[in-house]
Amino acid sequence: MYRAHSLLEGIPFLVIGVSVLVVALAFLWPAPTEFPMDDTYIHFVYARNLAEYGKLMFNFPTEKGVGTSSPLWVLLLAGGYAAGIPLHLVAKALGIGALIIVGAALYLLLRPLWGAVASLGAALAVVLSGPMLWFSLSGMETTLFLALGLLALLAYRAGRWLPMGLLLGLLALTRPEGLALALAVGLAEIVHQRRIPRHLIWTGLLCGIVVAPWFLYLYLRTGHILPTSGLSKHVTITMGIRLVASQNPILDVVTRFAPLTYTGLWVVYLVEFVLGGMTLPPPRLPVGALFGAPHYTLSLWAVFGLVGMAGPLLWAARRAWRVRRWPCLLQDPIRRPWVVFLVWIVFHNLCYIAFLPTPGTASRYGAVNHIALWLGLVSGLRAFAHRPRLQQVWMVGLVLLLVANGIYWNSVYDANLEHMQNVRIAAARFVREHVPPNELCAAFDIGAVRFYGERPIIDLYGLVDPEVGDWFYRGEMDRYLMAKNVRCLVLPDRPGTTEDGWFDLGTMLELTTSPLFTPYQLALFEIRPDRWLQGYLPTMNYQSAVTVYRLLPVQSQRHPGDS
Repeated sequence: MYRAHSLLEGIPFLVIGVSVLVVALAFLWPAPTEFPMDDTYIHFVYARNLAEYGKLMFNFPTEKGVGTSSPLWVLLLAGGYAAGIPLHLVAKALGIGALIIVGAALYLLLRPLWGAVASLGAALAVVLSGPMLWFSLSGMETTLFLALGLLALLAYRAGRWLPMGLLLGLLALTRPEGLALALAVGLAEIVHQRRIPRHLIWTGLLCGIVVAPWFLYLYLRTGHILPTSGLSKHVTITMGIRLVASQNPILDVVTRFAPLTYTGLWVVYLVEFVLGGMTLPPPRLPVGALFGAPHYTLSLWAVFGLVGMAGPLLWAARRAWRVRRWPCLLQDPIRRPWVVFLVWIVFHNLCYIAFLPTPGTASRYGAVNHIALWLGLVSGLRAFAHRPRLQQVWMVGLVLLLVANGIYWNSVYDANLEHMQNVRIAAARFVREHVPPNELCAAFDIGAVRFYGERPIIDLYGLVDPEVGDWFYRGEMDRYLMAKNVRCLVLPDRPGTTEDGWFDLGTMLELTTSPLFTPYQLALFEIRPDRWLQGYLPTMNYQSAVTVYRLLPVQSQRHPGDS
């Protein structure tokens, strides 16, 4: 009898695991060994160098900058690589495995509250949504971050304070904003206990012991407590938003207020790429034209879905979890972790409003918001149990939305891989094969060109080289290239156009018009515009082309083909 009961208890976890594996394999079908974004290969370079040389470096042992904000992810990749497992297999296995843990943890957290069936349905909705599958296969730390956070909430519910302290420390080593969950737990426990309990102090000390060495290392190496990659993205994202906003009067007003900018970006993103705006079929409304982005449209079916399904469901969920009830809900040990979860979401998003007001590539910076959205939809669905027919119609609608979501994001993933293989990786292999190894190359997107180019790359984005920021602010990026003796330049654009992105970096930074050198185009790599748009619109991650230049200083003008 006990054995049969144990088998039944394990069925939901089996369903979650098998479902994630089957759908993930469908996503992986076209190119199982590659990844949809360039940042993945930055982690790969750090992991490979750590395994081979025992140093956290991108190019050289003496470099000052640190281009990874996830030391735990790098350590896990390096461990697998040192054990003889290819990096792509380690990254895919970790990402998929972490997503399965996310589903299992959600089920365990929800089951005492909603029962087995609704909890399983909610967990499946989260882990099978298109963006979550994309995150798990991106080669980045996103699903590991979510898995550790939810495991910490399980430990919190069970009153296992030391394991929770360890998990919170690991969460912050996965991404530094993981400390937002530690703060949420501390605040909730103080409000619940009306004092600072001793177990909370010990938990905080253990979390601090785990994370302190990393932040101390960063400070001693870079002079900052955050990686230079994070600082660089803060500057470039802020400037990028201002440049884009300057091209449209509506955006110019909105982007003057960071909370409004961030909230607006998230609302638009979720409507377009989760709730059906771009994922459902035509007819479409050209809503993006108002903001100078005509490729962004809104399916008329999504309008019906927002008004007739998603809106009422989220409103019902809001009433059940409104803020004024949180102090009361903290007294319930079953609901207490969910109050912490909601506070975590608030703190997490406040961190990004203050420091990096953008959803990030494919919205990965706020992946926890996707969990909140789907749980909100399911919570709202449960609130209509007194109207079973309407509840059934909406349940079918949510399933159809989830299926459309998955199909769309599968096509996005395929387009991302096509771009990486035929543009970024192809350019890297060209550099490796056609540029003399003693000549330095520079690039803005440094991951794939460093990993596949198998040579040091001068970083123009400031992720690993904080020195570039001073030259950028002085408007002397061309002088920076000459100071570094760069003879090869890899730019993410086609010369003289902004048709495939917001910026023409070469012209804007005077890298293709500098009086100090003449750029000769060696190669241009691009994919079809429609395939580029398919992958670009929901990720905002890359321009359609990469151009490789040979730079000849003015004092030694000679065409690269001359002997």
